[in-house]
Amino acid sequence: MEQENIDGKLRSRLALRSAVEEVRQNLKDARQARKEDWELGPLAPKRDLGFNDYGAFKENVRQDWSNYGLHQPNPKIVEQRCAWAGGVKQLNLAPGDRVVIQDGPDKGKIDRIRSVQPQVGTVTLEHRHQAVVQGMFGNPSRPQPMPISIGSVRLVYPITNPETGVTRDVVINQLKAVPPNMQSRNMSLDRWQYGKKWDRVVPGLNVVIPWPQVEVPEFETMAADTVREQVEDRSFYYGLLSPPMPEQVVDELRNKFSKFRTRHEAWYIEKKETEEALKKGRRETIKAMQTPLDEFHEKNREARAEAGEPELSEEMLAKIGEFIAKKKSTALENAGAAEVATSPVPPQDNPNAPSPTA
Repeated sequence: MEQENIDGKLRSRLALRSAVEEVRQNLKDARQARKEDWELGPLAPKRDLGFNDYGAFKENVRQDWSNYGLHQPNPKIVEQRCAWAGGVKQLNLAPGDRVVIQDGPDKGKIDRIRSVQPQVGTVTLEHRHQAVVQGMFGNPSRPQPMPISIGSVRLVYPITNPETGVTRDVVINQLKAVPPNMQSRNMSLDRWQYGKKWDRVVPGLNVVIPWPQVEVPEFETMAADTVREQVEDRSFYYGLLSPPMPEQVVDELRNKFSKFRTRHEAWYIEKKETEEALKKGRRETIKAMQTPLDEFHEKNREARAEAGEPELSEEMLAKIGEFIAKKKSTALENAGAAEVATSPVPPQDNPNAPSPTA
């Protein structure tokens, strides 16, 4: 797997290098053609003959400089391209928006966005900024839309002037993302599911620019797909006399060896009964091999178990009390102390108390 990643990176690097070399060669050819046109004038060679693929490119990487995600451009450059439109994470451009081109031979032309590539900070247009690509396997050349930097386009939208009431196209140089207004008429279920989940506003004017109409993708149902009708159709019925699932699935849904299990199969119960019978038979065999001394000890244990715990009689309690008193008096004599009287002390009169006749 690691070797495949390394090979993919090498192929991507070679493809990018070939595309850059082709761009450099095109620049050299353009300089040479300009020099010849200036110096030779009417005698300059006619290059655009229509059958020699003049000006066509053959490197497909020029249509997607990310090379299908294998090459990641510098994030700072991408962020700089998308800065005016809200940034890369919340890019306020979508297919169908009208934009004006600010750089290149199509400067000042207005066209609609065909696709957006936020990972590399480029967009492709429907009719403008196209180039001819050489056909493969004998196919003729055909025009293809080329990616243009987001920094080279600006959004165009008709805005009504509140003072004059005139509506005209305005070039918007900055957009900002704001939380969506769920009560807006521009919010729909299709947009929430397949489009942008935020609104775009022009800073300073506080004008919300609505998003283009979202095109709901059409999914083709294949033979292996489960359609909605089959999902909602009830195909299983269960009763009180049959289990709600196959018996083979029960062990997958609960712990087969749980100690809290109360219901067991017949073969498991029979197995445990056989093991218990073997243990009991083993104990009987060991008991048959007892010596006379073992039998005597066993009888004594049985007699003590039948007798239970010993109970203290009144005489025994009196003897224990006498013994404790004797031990206590001996300990006091050895310590040179006397026993403190436990009789209650009579109350003494308080001389400071007031007289009852006062």
